Amino acid sequence: MHKNNVRRRRKLEGNVGETVRIASIVQKGVSAGRSSYVEMRALARQTGQNVKSKVRAIRAIDGSADDLLKRLAAEIGEGYTYMLTPNGALRQESLDALLALDADIATCLGIIESELADKKVPKGFATLEEIVKERKKLVDGLRA
Repeated sequence: MHKNNVRRRRKLEGNVGETVRIASIVQKGVSAGRSSYVEMRALARQTGQNVKSKVRAIRAIDGSADDLLKRLAAEIGEGYTYMLTPNGALRQESLDALLALDADIATCLGIIESELADKKVPKGFATLEEIVKERKKLVDGLRA
Protein backbone atom coordinates (compact mmCIF):
# COMPACT_ATOMS: atom_id res chain seq x y z
CA MET A 1 0.00 0.00 0.00
CA HIS A 2 1.27 3.47 -0.83
CA LYS A 3 2.58 5.56 2.10
CA ASN A 4 0.06 8.38 1.60
CA ASN A 5 -2.86 5.96 1.70
CA VAL A 6 -1.57 4.44 4.93
CA ARG A 7 -1.24 7.90 6.53
CA ARG A 8 -4.68 8.95 5.34
CA ARG A 9 -6.25 5.75 6.71
CA ARG A 10 -4.50 6.20 10.07
CA LYS A 11 -5.65 9.81 10.24
CA LEU A 12 -9.24 8.82 9.50
CA GLU A 13 -9.09 6.08 12.12
CA GLY A 14 -7.69 8.62 14.59
CA ASN A 15 -10.52 11.06 13.84
CA VAL A 16 -13.12 8.37 14.37
CA GLY A 17 -11.47 7.37 17.64
CA GLU A 18 -11.40 10.98 18.77
CA THR A 19 -15.08 11.42 17.88
CA VAL A 20 -16.01 8.30 19.85
CA ARG A 21 -13.95 9.49 22.83
CA ILE A 22 -15.59 12.94 22.81
CA ALA A 23 -19.06 11.39 22.46
CA SER A 24 -18.36 9.15 25.44
CA ILE A 25 -17.21 12.10 27.55
CA VAL A 26 -20.27 14.15 26.62
CA GLN A 27 -22.59 11.22 27.28
CA LYS A 28 -21.06 10.76 30.72
CA GLY A 29 -21.38 14.49 31.39
CA VAL A 30 -25.02 14.51 30.32
CA SER A 31 -25.90 11.54 32.50
CA ALA A 32 -24.11 13.11 35.50
CA GLY A 33 -25.43 16.58 34.74
CA ARG A 34 -21.95 18.07 35.09
CA SER A 35 -19.02 18.69 32.79
CA SER A 36 -15.94 20.87 32.43
CA TYR A 37 -14.83 23.62 30.09
CA VAL A 38 -12.04 21.37 28.82
CA GLU A 39 -14.56 18.72 27.76
CA MET A 40 -16.85 21.29 26.15
CA ARG A 41 -13.95 22.86 24.26
CA ALA A 42 -12.93 19.40 23.03
CA LEU A 43 -16.50 18.86 21.80
CA ALA A 44 -16.44 22.25 20.07
CA ARG A 45 -13.09 21.49 18.45
CA GLN A 46 -14.24 18.09 17.16
CA THR A 47 -17.54 19.47 15.87
CA GLY A 48 -15.70 22.31 14.17
CA GLN A 49 -13.23 19.96 12.52
CA ASN A 50 -15.98 17.70 11.20
CA VAL A 51 -18.03 20.56 9.77
CA LYS A 52 -14.98 22.32 8.34
CA SER A 53 -14.00 19.16 6.47
CA LYS A 54 -17.49 19.02 4.92
CA VAL A 55 -17.26 22.71 4.02
CA ARG A 56 -13.86 22.17 2.37
CA ALA A 57 -15.29 19.29 0.35
CA ILE A 58 -18.23 21.40 -0.83
CA ARG A 59 -16.02 24.37 -1.68
CA ALA A 60 -13.74 22.07 -3.67
CA ILE A 61 -16.70 20.99 -5.80
CA ASP A 62 -18.38 24.39 -6.12
CA GLY A 63 -17.71 27.72 -4.46
CA SER A 64 -21.13 29.26 -5.12
CA ALA A 65 -22.05 29.82 -1.45
CA ASP A 66 -18.64 30.91 -0.21
CA ASP A 67 -19.94 33.60 2.16
CA LEU A 68 -22.35 31.27 3.97
CA LEU A 69 -19.81 28.45 4.15
CA LYS A 70 -17.06 30.76 5.47
CA ARG A 71 -19.41 32.12 8.13
CA LEU A 72 -20.49 28.62 9.08
CA ALA A 73 -16.92 27.38 9.34
CA ALA A 74 -16.02 30.34 11.56
CA GLU A 75 -19.01 30.05 13.90
CA ILE A 76 -19.48 26.30 14.24
CA GLY A 77 -17.05 25.81 17.12
CA GLU A 78 -18.72 28.42 19.29
CA GLY A 79 -21.36 27.73 21.84
CA TYR A 80 -20.45 24.55 23.68
CA THR A 81 -18.63 26.28 26.52
CA TYR A 82 -21.77 28.35 27.13
CA MET A 83 -23.63 25.14 27.95
CA LEU A 84 -22.06 25.19 31.40
CA THR A 85 -23.15 27.22 34.39
CA PRO A 86 -20.34 28.73 36.49
CA ASN A 87 -20.45 25.74 38.85
CA GLY A 88 -20.08 23.18 36.03
CA ALA A 89 -23.70 22.06 35.71
CA LEU A 90 -24.90 21.42 32.16
CA ARG A 91 -27.76 23.35 30.64
CA GLN A 92 -29.37 20.18 29.33
CA GLU A 93 -32.10 21.69 27.16
CA SER A 94 -29.71 24.16 25.54
CA LEU A 95 -27.15 21.43 24.88
CA ASP A 96 -29.81 19.24 23.29
CA ALA A 97 -30.93 22.13 21.09
CA LEU A 98 -27.37 22.96 20.01
CA LEU A 99 -26.55 19.33 19.25
CA ALA A 100 -29.76 19.01 17.22
CA LEU A 101 -28.94 22.16 15.23
CA ASP A 102 -25.42 20.92 14.56
CA ALA A 103 -26.81 17.57 13.41
CA ASP A 104 -29.17 19.41 11.06
CA ILE A 105 -26.26 21.46 9.72
CA ALA A 106 -24.24 18.31 9.08
CA THR A 107 -27.20 16.71 7.32
CA CYS A 108 -27.72 19.78 5.12
CA LEU A 109 -24.04 19.86 4.24
CA GLY A 110 -24.18 16.17 3.30
CA ILE A 111 -27.21 16.73 1.09
CA ILE A 112 -25.61 19.75 -0.60
CA GLU A 113 -22.39 17.83 -1.17
CA SER A 114 -24.20 14.88 -2.74
CA GLU A 115 -26.32 17.17 -4.95
CA LEU A 116 -23.20 18.99 -6.14
CA ALA A 117 -21.40 15.71 -6.78
CA ASP A 118 -24.37 14.55 -8.89
CA LYS A 119 -24.18 17.83 -10.87
CA LYS A 120 -27.58 18.94 -9.55
CA VAL A 121 -28.44 22.44 -8.39
CA PRO A 122 -28.30 22.32 -4.58
CA LYS A 123 -31.52 23.39 -2.90
CA GLY A 124 -30.31 23.15 0.68
CA PHE A 125 -28.48 26.48 0.95
CA ALA A 126 -31.60 28.38 2.08
CA THR A 127 -32.33 25.75 4.70
CA LEU A 128 -28.72 25.76 5.82
CA GLU A 129 -28.76 29.54 6.19
CA GLU A 130 -31.91 29.39 8.35
CA ILE A 131 -30.36 26.73 10.61
CA VAL A 132 -27.15 28.75 10.94
CA LYS A 133 -29.19 31.83 11.93
CA GLU A 134 -31.13 29.80 14.48
CA ARG A 135 -27.90 28.39 15.91
CA LYS A 136 -26.36 31.86 16.17
CA LYS A 137 -29.47 33.13 17.95
CA LEU A 138 -29.27 30.26 20.46
CA VAL A 139 -25.57 30.82 21.16
CA ASP A 140 -26.03 34.59 21.47
CA GLY A 141 -28.87 34.00 23.94
CA LEU A 142 -26.60 31.84 26.09
CA ARG A 143 -23.81 34.42 26.10
CA ALA A 144 -25.98 37.11 27.62
